[in-house]
Amino acid sequence: MIIEAVVEDLGIKQKVFKEMDGLTDKNVILASNTSSLPVTKMAEVCAHPERVIGLHFFNPVNRMPLVEVIRAAQSSEETIERTVQFSRRLGKTVILTEDRPGFLVNRLLHPYLNEAAYLLEQGMSAEKIDKIAEDFGMPMGPIELVDQVGIDVGYKVAHILQEAFGDRMKVAKILEDVKTKGLLGKKSKKGFYVYDGKKKTVNPEVKTGSGSKVSDEDALKRMIYIMINEAARCLEEKVIDSAGTVDIGMIMGTGFPPFRGGLLRYADSVGAASILKDLERFQKEVDTKRFEPCNYLRELAKKGIGFHV
Repeated sequence: MIIEAVVEDLGIKQKVFKEMDGLTDKNVILASNTSSLPVTKMAEVCAHPERVIGLHFFNPVNRMPLVEVIRAAQSSEETIERTVQFSRRLGKTVILTEDRPGFLVNRLLHPYLNEAAYLLEQGMSAEKIDKIAEDFGMPMGPIELVDQVGIDVGYKVAHILQEAFGDRMKVAKILEDVKTKGLLGKKSKKGFYVYDGKKKTVNPEVKTGSGSKVSDEDALKRMIYIMINEAARCLEEKVIDSAGTVDIGMIMGTGFPPFRGGLLRYADSVGAASILKDLERFQKEVDTKRFEPCNYLRELAKKGIGFHV
């Protein structure tokens, strides 16, 4: 097996795959550590596309237990099985996803981070937003997490998802403003926060809104429910096989609080009808596209059942 981890640029990855395809035996698996690019497009440039697969590790790799194995349209069952076995030998927890933009974890995580940025634009402070998420049980607040990932990296993934899903995932303008200023997050010591050793303070260079009228309860609901709605779409589109896979992926890949049972176990504790009602309210009050409930969630609410049957 060869795993490439070059820059997230499809053209460059295709060149790498074409070269690897010409230099290796057809039994060698060619895997991409891409976080959001189409693995199927990488396979297209290979003479033996059936041996191409996605193998997405999460940072930091030595601490994060999850890997996403991404089935390209051409991936053979043997390639999938060997890759899953290889990942388990590394001690990783494996989820298998279809080749869709953002796969599972980034597709759900981006709307959460993006919504936090919209709350900033509406005047809620970074510290308040992060505290709301941490009080819920998240290991780190979303604003600090954007800094941790790297604003340049996050912005690139965000635009890939915006291109794929349109206005539903429209990137908050404040993310573009911060990137334009050259603020990259923790790696450059400056992002939404300024970092001095273990100490962090709000960066005065970042211009946010003022006088937020959003309640803490609604801020939390907006960040969490937008993920639940996107997870319902992933089930609707058969990107993954079950609600349990979503829960494992979010706990192991993002640190979603295990005591909540996972994203969709938490959704079931709230109830689909209640989530639907709030999403429809946010549609009217905030944004019609971002909070538009998907049909899968509407059906659950209509039938009075949860994600876990």
